[in-house]
Amino acid sequence: MKTATVREAQHHLAKLLAEVEKGEEIVLTRRGKPVGKLVPTEVKRSVVFPNFGKIRKRLGTDEIKGPNEVLLQRGEAE
Repeated sequence: MKTATVREAQHHLAKLLAEVEKGEEIVLTRRGKPVGKLVPTEVKRSVVFPNFGKIRKRLGTDEIKGPNEVLLQRGEAE
């Protein structure tokens, strides 16, 4: 784990951030005492939604046009 002073961070932030992007953790110090830490963020995974069109075709519900149609198929329509 690297350390950098607050002053170094102010003058060389782009360089420090480049190191953080590579996975490095950097502790920021003021007068020799730790005051903060630069750490890489967690990688967010994108959510993949299923293709609902294919699911509807497989279930035989591809022709549903709206909420009234759903009620008709349930037998709840007035």
